[in-house]
Amino acid sequence: MESSQFLSTVQRKKMVPHTLVLEHVSPATRLLEKRRQMFEVQEALEQQKQEFHRKEEVFKRREEGLKKKDLELQESLIRFSKFLQENDSKRMRALKKAQDERKTREEKEREVEQLMKLMDELRVQKDEVQEILNKNLKYQHYLEAVLETADEFHEIGDLMSRHATLEATNDDLKEQQNQAAELAEQTRSDLVAYTKAKTDEILNLNNMISRLKKELESYEQESYAQEAKKDYSLQVASQKTLEYGQVCMSTDNLFHRCRQRSKVAHANETNPLAQLDVIGNFVSDLGTIIKQQVKAGTMPGGVPSSMTQRLDKMQLQ
Repeated sequence: MESSQFLSTVQRKKMVPHTLVLEHVSPATRLLEKRRQMFEVQEALEQQKQEFHRKEEVFKRREEGLKKKDLELQESLIRFSKFLQENDSKRMRALKKAQDERKTREEKEREVEQLMKLMDELRVQKDEVQEILNKNLKYQHYLEAVLETADEFHEIGDLMSRHATLEATNDDLKEQQNQAAELAEQTRSDLVAYTKAKTDEILNLNNMISRLKKELESYEQESYAQEAKKDYSLQVASQKTLEYGQVCMSTDNLFHRCRQRSKVAHANETNPLAQLDVIGNFVSDLGTIIKQQVKAGTMPGGVPSSMTQRLDKMQLQ
């Protein structure tokens, strides 16, 4: 297919009408013509191959040139990038150096300002010291005049030392006086507090004595009341003992009378309750006998109704 396309291309280039050339020839001529066309096509193909190789060589040279230019361009870009980086580094170093120099200048300016203030303060102090010195010169003249008249001291330093010693002694005495005053004040405060505490204690003791006296009076009254109750209880107990003795004597008397009259042989009881049982049984039996005789009409003169009622009550009890 490629050969036919190539052949048609060659024919178009030669501008030969193929149909017109081969219409009136023999088959051998046609075969020869075909071979000739094949040779032409082969030659054209070889020429195209050579042209292709030539163009390929050109393209390769161009490609190598482009690669070389690309490498040169990359190297140029790298150099330019390094140049930019170096410029940035230099710029950053320059900026940092400028900032450091600015900070240093500001610090120096602050130091200068502080030194100026310090110098002004020292100047003021110098003026004050000078003023004090001028005021104290009269004292120096006075001390020199004292040395001229005093044989004990030969130098102003000795006089000042003596004054310092006396002043220290005076300070010690003042301190001792202050301590003694504080001690006296503390002692006075302690005395006042002690007096107040003891006064309060005496008042509390007096209140306690009054309260105890009232309690003693209350206990005495209660004791008198208990004593009265005791006397009353003794009287009641004595009365009851007397009544008990009387009852026991009456019971014993009745018991012996019933025992004498009864036909039953009762034991000689000493317990009042047992004696009362015997008396009760005797009276009950006696009442029953009397009622039977009254009903039978064998009792002469009859029985008073009051006695009959008492006998009935005793039997019921």
